Order: sequence, then structure tokens, then C-alpha cells
Amino acid sequence: MKNISNQKRRLPNIVTIFLIFLYYGVFLLLYLQGVIGGISFVAILLINLIILLIVRILLRKKIYKRNITLAISMMFLLFCFELPLIFYEGTLHVAYIYKEPLHARDTEIYLIGVERVDFQYMESIQSVENLLIKQQVPFFDVAEITNLEIYASKNKQILKWLHLQKNEVDEMKENVIHYLGKEDEHINDFFNQDNIGGNSAGLGLALTGLILRGDFQNNVAIAVTGAISENGDVLPIGVLKEKILIAEKYGLPYLIIPTKNAEEAAQIQEEQKSNVKILHVSHIDEAVQLINEMNGKNK
Repeated sequence: MKNISNQKRRLPNIVTIFLIFLYYGVFLLLYLQGVIGGISFVAILLINLIILLIVRILLRKKIYKRNITLAISMMFLLFCFELPLIFYEGTLHVAYIYKEPLHARDTEIYLIGVERVDFQYMESIQSVENLLIKQQVPFFDVAEITNLEIYASKNKQILKWLHLQKNEVDEMKENVIHYLGKEDEHINDFFNQDNIGGNSAGLGLALTGLILRGDFQNNVAIAVTGAISENGDVLPIGVLKEKILIAEKYGLPYLIIPTKNAEEAAQIQEEQKSNVKILHVSHIDEAVQLINEMNGKNK
């Protein structure tokens, strides 16, 4: 009899959970598809939470109060989870700006990076482009930021707040130092700069560290982009098209990239008719071997 009674109690709870997630899922889908904005989405959750609280106060039967309390708890958690979206409201466009390659001293290694600038409350891509042209800022491209991208950024930020995910720049620094075995002056110089973002300088920093401590030499101008793990595995990076164009613009003949970006790079080169020779590696050791071979051929 107790088992039957427990099952009867659980059934309404399961139905309540299902209905809350169904309600939430519908409006989340509308947000991700761009039908509603972030503030509207959060406001809908808040209104529903208030309605549930009012119903909870007015209800007298305990069995219903239990289900409503469960619904309120779930809706409150979902509301708190989505609340940061309001801080992203109005971020509609992103521009990718040319950034001069950073020449690592005494190594001929050039770190390739792209500056990303978000624009809020700009009417159109054309208005952003006009602003950049007026300010004489060289840029690659301006694109709209989708709600899906904003949502992913929000979730990533929450993970950082909860210390469940490291900041990309901090993680890059830790991985480079771990691989090299010690902190180096050139690493500190790099991270003391302003406007550092992402983790794509990891491979270049590690190679620079190896050269400066005398593990090998390089006399060939080589552009480098790629994230690394603490064990030296080379990990994929983003905005590859822009990085290839930067290497081309500044006359760098070679560009080392992660192997996982090789297929994408081949397509970009075909589209852009780039003359940069792209070499791909999956581990730092492969990059060292490539550079040694390139220097041997140039002696």
C-alpha cells in the first residue's frame, strides 16, 4: 500500500517537472531562433514565477501546494540561470580587426592574432562598417551576432563564475608554463599586454620559449597560431580565415596551424587565393621538427 501511495505522489511531481521544462523549452527555442530577445525571455520566466507564487498563496489543498512549490523552485532556478542574458542585450554585431603580428624577439616566430570588437545597439552591418571606415580602422569583416552565440557566451561565463571552466587566457598561460617547465620573461611580457583574448598564441609562445632557452634555432620568418595542452598537443583555433589573411598582408611566407584546422585552411586558401604556405601540426614536437627542416633547407 505504501508503494502505491508513493507512486501516486511521484506522478504529479513528474508531470509538474515535465510541464515546467516544456514551457521553458518552448520559449528558449523561440529565443535561440531570434523570435524573442533576451530581456523578453527573462521577463516571461519572471512573470511565470510571479504567477506561480500567487497561485501558491491562494491554494489551500496541500497536495496542490506541494506541486506548485516544486514548480516555483524549478522556475526560480531557471530564471536565475537565464538572468545574465539581460547583460548581453543589444550586442548585435561583431567586427574582426586587423592586428599586426607580434614578433617574438630573437626567434623569427610571429604570433598571429585577431582583435574582436562587439558593437551594441548599431542598426546594421553597414552602420558598423561606416563607423570603422570613418575612424580609419582596418577590418576584415562585420557580422551579426545570433542569439545562439550570445547564449553560448552566457553559459560559458556562468561556468567561469562557478569555477567550472578556466579563463582561456589563464589556461593558455598555465599550459605553456607547464610544458616549458618554468615561467619565462617572454611569457610575462606577452601576458602583460592589453587586449589579450583567446588561447591561440599558446603554440607560438611555447616555440619561442624553446628557442630562447637554446633547444633549437630558427632563422626563417614563420607565423604561428594554435592552442596547446599542458602536454604539448596542438588544439584547434577559430577565426582562421582572418589569420591567414594577416600572414598574407604582412608578407609572412609560412603559417603553422593545428592539424584539426587543416581542412578548413585548405578551403580558405582556395577561396582567397592565398600564397602563404600552410603547415599543420598536432604536437609541438612536430612544429620543432618542421622548423628544423625549414632552416636546414635555407642554410
